[in-house]
This record gives sequence, structure tokens and C-alpha cells, in this order.
Amino acid sequence: MFDNIALNVVTGLVFIYLLYSLFATVVAEIIATKLGLRARNLKEAVDRMLNDEPELKNDWRNKLNRLWDSLRLMKNPENARITNFYNHPEIKYLGSTGVFKVPSSFKAVSFSKTLLYLLNETGYKKLAMSDDTKIKDPDEGDIKDVPVTPLNKEQIAAALKGIIAAHQNKNTKGKNTIVLDEETAKYVLALWYDCYGDLVKFKLQLEAWFDRTMEQATEWYKRKIQIVLLVLGFTMAWFFNADTFTIIGKLATDKDAREKIVMLAAAYSASHTAAPTSPNLSVPKEKIDSLMDVKKKLEEDIANANTILGSGGWLPDSVTVTTDPKTGSNIYAPLVDEFSLLREHKKIKSGKIGFTHANKWGYFFRLLGHHFFGFLITAIAISLGAPFWYDMLNKLMKLRTAAKQDTNSSNSSGGTSVSPLNREA
Repeated sequence: MFDNIALNVVTGLVFIYLLYSLFATVVAEIIATKLGLRARNLKEAVDRMLNDEPELKNDWRNKLNRLWDSLRLMKNPENARITNFYNHPEIKYLGSTGVFKVPSSFKAVSFSKTLLYLLNETGYKKLAMSDDTKIKDPDEGDIKDVPVTPLNKEQIAAALKGIIAAHQNKNTKGKNTIVLDEETAKYVLALWYDCYGDLVKFKLQLEAWFDRTMEQATEWYKRKIQIVLLVLGFTMAWFFNADTFTIIGKLATDKDAREKIVMLAAAYSASHTAAPTSPNLSVPKEKIDSLMDVKKKLEEDIANANTILGSGGWLPDSVTVTTDPKTGSNIYAPLVDEFSLLREHKKIKSGKIGFTHANKWGYFFRLLGHHFFGFLITAIAISLGAPFWYDMLNKLMKLRTAAKQDTNSSNSSGGTSVSPLNREA
């Protein structure tokens, strides 16, 4: 039977990372849903499409502010321009009432329709010269004060040129309420010129622009989720006492534990043919009830190999101590981290040890001091995501199968081969 210790240790470690990554992904998905992170990320992307980025000095303070801004998970742009866009019926009614009022996703066609109607409205205001409307300035009034008119290319062109002129005019008031910021308006006007005034082509150009932006917004969201996974991964490593160095040591020295985890890995790889999905801004997610079912299954898998995956970061009420006759070391049942116990508890060689509430909290924080770097490596591994470790596990399983076949082939051929010295001349 093929049994390469190094390969089995790596396989077991990858499978453990996969289990924790799946668990963390489920928890991160619940957090993202509860906090509306997708809706916030989408709103940030649309805000960047409508508003220009302010010019800032390239000094250390602004660099630090940009770094902090990139780490803000709860970013929710609030300005007149983005509010005006999201208040349009095409976008507003895509969200639900109450907490999830802002939609978490919408199609490119909704973006192009909204922008075209806002430009058409502004163009109407620009071209209105009679007393049929109360609005003489594109920065005044409300959409209810404007008659419904068909999309008109003259109004669209007038709106874009008027927006640019209004931004360039130092006397214009309320520039932040205009549909588009100056640089963005110039870009949209360039798209208009590329279409030679064809509204259908212009609409398609706006939709293509939206799709390109959403591709990048998905990458932004993945990076934010990685931050969440890193924090969750460290918390889980601490809570489960999942120190990478300790796990490697146990897999390398405990044959039974190594074989058990490799069997679990092989069974998982054989029963799961599809890779776990990575965060995607445009794909609807499963309901929280389904996620909780997955979480429950993962907790069962972790329980099946508890001594390998970590002894747990919280002490039980009591443990039983015995002495190993061969090594003289203490054996604890259930398993605890001896290094994090108090000195008086380590001296006890047999019997039961009871723990107070203060003992448990002290043990919990001493774990962090003793295993910080091991927890950190586990957290970094978890932040890579379940799809990464799933692919890695499949490659290792294929390598094991190939190595086993090569070993069997060598054994079978060795039994039937004839030495050249024994051949007849």
C-alpha cells in the first residue's frame, strides 16, 4: 500500500485548511448578508462612475487615508449625485423595504435607462424656453415637475454639453447636485460622439461601461471578503486552538491521526465533484437557512477529527490526568494544551483537575501568547478561500493515485522480469 508520510501530512493539512475555509466562508456569507456588504459595494462602484475622484497630494497622510479607506467594509457613499441616481424609480424599486432598501445588484440595462432618463430630464430643462415648465435651471426642482417626454438625442446632447459648461462656470451653484461630475460627463460625451448620436448604440455603450466597472467591483468585493476571512480565520484558529505548527507535528508523529484525516480527505474529494463558489457580486446567494445547514455539516466533519483539527480554546469544567508509563508525560482527557495551563495544574500527575471561570479565561488568553504565529498562518491559509484549497486537495489526490499506480506497476513488473545474467544465450 502506498504510504508517503510527507505527502499524507500535506494532504491532511490541506484538507484541514479546506474545512476551516468552508466554515469561515459560511460565516462570512452570513455576515455579508446581514450587513448588506454587496449593496454597499455596488453603491460604491456606481458612486465612482458618477463622481470624479478628488485630487489629493501624494503625501503620507493621504496614502494612509487611502489605505484606511480600502479597509472600510461598511462604506456607504452619501452625496446628492448618488442619492439622486438611487432615488430614480428604475433603481429604487429594485430594493426591498426596511433594512435592505438599497439593491444588492441590478442589471446594466437598469443603469443605462436611469442615466438616460436623468440626462433626458436635464436636457429638457436646458431646452425649455416657454412657460410650460416651472424649471429654468437644471439644478432646481424635482422630477415630478418635469413632463414625461420621449428620449430625445437633442436633449441628451444638450444635457451633456450643459453639464460640462456648468462645471466649468465658476458662478454655477450646487455643482454636486448635477447628474454627472465634470470628468465623467466628458467621458460620457465622448461615448456619445463615438455613437454618432445613435441612442441605441449609446445605450449599449453605457451598459458595456457598467459591465466593465462591475467586473472590477467584484474584485473589490473579493478583497473585502478576504479581509473578513482573515479576521474570522484568526478568531476560529484561536477558538479551536488550530495552530498550524501543532497540527503538522501531530500529523507527522501520529500515524492513526494521519491516516484518519487522509481517509476523510479522500472521502470528501470523492463525494464533492464541484468546487465551492467564490464571492461574486452579480450571482444571487443561497438563503441563510441553507447556509446554516452547510455550517452544521461542517461542524460534524470537524467533530469527527477533533483531536487533529484542534483541542479547542476553552477549557472544560474538569479534565482527567494520567501519566504515560513510557515517556512520563501527562495525558489529558479531554485533550488540552499543557503549555497554557497554570504551573500548579501541570504538577498534577493523576486524578482530576477542576477549572474555575478565571482559569478558563486565563487559559484562553495564554493560548494566544503561545500560539500566535501558528494561529496567524492558519488565518492566512483560511483567507485564501475554500476554492483554492479544494483545487489543491484534488491535485494532491490525483498525485497520490498516480504515485500509488506507479508503485503497484513497479512491484508487478519486478516480479516477472528476468535478469540478463539468467537469459539463455
